[in-house]
Amino acid sequence: MNNFIKKAVATVCAVVVAINVFAFGGASVRADVSRIQAFVERSYDLILGRPSDPAGLNSWTQALQTGQLDAAHMVKGFIDSDEYKAKCKSYSQTIDILYRVMLDRPADPTGMKGWLECLDYGVSYDYVLNGFAGSVEFKNICSQYGIVPGVISYVENRDKNYLVTRFVASCYYNMLGRAPDAAGLNAWTGLLNNHQTYPEDLILSFLNSAECAPRIYTDENYVDTLYLGILQRSPDAARETWISIAQTQGRQTVFNGFISSSEFLAIVQACGMTLRPAPAPAKLNPKTKMVALTFDDGPYSPVTNRILNALEKVDGHATFFVVGNRVPSYKSCVTRAESLGCEIGNHTYDHKSVLTSQSAASIRNEITGCNNEIKKVTGHNPVVMRPVGGAYNATVLANIGMPAINWSLDTQDWKNRNATSVKNAVLNNVRDGDIILCHDLYPSTAAAMETVIPELTRRGYKLVTVSEMAEARNLNLKSGVVYTAIRPPK
Repeated sequence: MNNFIKKAVATVCAVVVAINVFAFGGASVRADVSRIQAFVERSYDLILGRPSDPAGLNSWTQALQTGQLDAAHMVKGFIDSDEYKAKCKSYSQTIDILYRVMLDRPADPTGMKGWLECLDYGVSYDYVLNGFAGSVEFKNICSQYGIVPGVISYVENRDKNYLVTRFVASCYYNMLGRAPDAAGLNAWTGLLNNHQTYPEDLILSFLNSAECAPRIYTDENYVDTLYLGILQRSPDAARETWISIAQTQGRQTVFNGFISSSEFLAIVQACGMTLRPAPAPAKLNPKTKMVALTFDDGPYSPVTNRILNALEKVDGHATFFVVGNRVPSYKSCVTRAESLGCEIGNHTYDHKSVLTSQSAASIRNEITGCNNEIKKVTGHNPVVMRPVGGAYNATVLANIGMPAINWSLDTQDWKNRNATSVKNAVLNNVRDGDIILCHDLYPSTAAAMETVIPELTRRGYKLVTVSEMAEARNLNLKSGVVYTAIRPPK
């Protein structure tokens, strides 16, 4: 008899008067001794694979009959016993046994698949037992027997939040190539459940481990591992773009892009975890020289990424006014831009015509359609927009629902498509507080920015987003108002 059984026997022996009627589910239910005995006998037969011994049968039956022990803990006693552990039953065998003992029927395929998945992701048998104990089917059976179904309190961290446990276990499988060990799983789930660490810390720890190193030897392997470990899915069409970014900008840029994606944020929120809060940016002195580079009509990865490369080298930011129907094809550009501190603005859904030629309802549809595509990628709506061609009237301003950001310096890059002309347009005319109009569709614009961006920085200009410049200069951007520049205070 193991320790659990000894404790149960001691408890029963301490009972002076057997209680044959007790409260259950708000009503008095008479215990059915013969059915309780059959339940105990079934546990001996199916779990331990042998007939009951008289002392064990009597002690378990009395403990259940008097309410000193509930059914779930009785089954737990059998499953946790050294006698059962010595049989080395598989997960599927144990699940089938629990169905037959607790529900008095064979396992159904759907239920078996679900519980096996839980065990494969690292929960203990306590989690499974509690699932059976909480079922309506088991409670009805216990009600018929006149016994308490019971609830098992979770002791191990891996049982306390299945979604967190599943997330951690997925990192083991997809980043280390093996099943999680109970000690490691309990340690990580405890830290995450108690918000003592962040999921990106776990991922970095795994990526930096000796176990993971052979799995991320190439940039292709690294990107694939991030898809599987961070997003918990297979790579998509953006894989090649991420590989290119890894090769040209380094793996940290790729990691930042995955961690800051709306897809990963949704996983984190569903699990009840939190990402590490971004440090609050230092407030700019309003008299600091600054300009807002803005890019319309993208994204377009061959150009957008070159501009982002130049910005990243000087820790500069810009505002990208994107066309909504282009966003799904270039999601990684949008994600990367945000991860670098850039701003994503609305430039209508399809850019087919100026808004001044459209009805109020059509204008709202253009704005909402673009907002929705941006939110799918970034997790939030934009707060600034730019009308097509900068054209507006009273109807446009009344229906865009955001500040309208036009410009004070037009590079004419869409017209001349010449890098030198674009460069000169900026560097020969730039003033503090300018909002500069460019387009991230043309290689000539990217080539110009590879000169303009470092030169503006050398001249002492801070490259900021439109919203950052407004905040620095204490300007509250208002919906339906047009802004062309944000000059320094006098």
